[in-house]
Amino acid sequence: MGNVRLPPVILLAGPTATGKTALAVELARRLDGEIVSADSMQIYRGCAIGTAQPSPMDLQGIPCHLVGCVEPDQPWSVADWLRATRRIVGEIQARGRAVLVAGGTGLYFKAFTDGLFEAQGAGRHADVRRQLEAQWDADGGLSLRRRLHEVDPVAAARIHANDRLRVVRALEVYATTGRPVSLLQAEARCRHESAPARRFVLCASREELYRRINLRVEEMMEKGFAEEASALLRRGACEDWPAMRALGYPQMLKLARGELSRDQAVEQTQRLTRRYAKQQIVLLRKWPGAVWLDTAAGTRENSENIEIILEFSPAGSV
Repeated sequence: MGNVRLPPVILLAGPTATGKTALAVELARRLDGEIVSADSMQIYRGCAIGTAQPSPMDLQGIPCHLVGCVEPDQPWSVADWLRATRRIVGEIQARGRAVLVAGGTGLYFKAFTDGLFEAQGAGRHADVRRQLEAQWDADGGLSLRRRLHEVDPVAAARIHANDRLRVVRALEVYATTGRPVSLLQAEARCRHESAPARRFVLCASREELYRRINLRVEEMMEKGFAEEASALLRRGACEDWPAMRALGYPQMLKLARGELSRDQAVEQTQRLTRRYAKQQIVLLRKWPGAVWLDTAAGTRENSENIEIILEFSPAGSV
């Protein structure tokens, strides 16, 4: 595209149930743009209700990418998302349209703006990882935490002692590359060229957010969340399927098998979703340069927030 100055990509992050899709659709309409989903579970086909995938009615004709395009038994990583998103963003911009990346997976936004060592796929070795996981299970992680302090004190200081996934990953990298993961991550950050982007986080008070989450789960049940999970179960779905790690699906599978009542499945899903929303907020508060927007006025009426976003992200600015 030569020396054409592209408008910045607009990033709309936030915990679940804050109206990110509705706001993204309205912004895309105003800016002649397209949406890229930054939700790690909306990618899965056949999981429209439980992952709150936007419907054609929700999108109102606005293109939305990376939704419902991967089979539910197939893995999908942040590296997969980053590669696909970089390609899609380039294609959208080549069409002369604005790009809005919207979703609730904080790691996706961090990868987009800061780069991600994981996207390189370095140090991955399934057998090594299984051995490390077995060792963690054998002594509760004691020996692995001690080992991480020895080989990569920087990573050990940064990773919570009970974070099994990240401790194992750091030692997997060291075992297969001979280099500390903290050093490889630093090198990857230096190589990353961040795309011009404007960062926004939608949020609400805890009371309002929890109210919306509880209501959303009830609405999902009315739309057929349990029936959707039952259909997946008939296809062979189990808790090991990547898509079944999405909030609520383990409970809906248990409901379908008669292991939980409807009320129990709903209550557990609501509670786990509220907990996840808290984790999303904690992660997003570490995202530098983001403008936080209050959605207390409602998820559909966003005129004030739209004006704020447009003020920060005028067409053609970088």
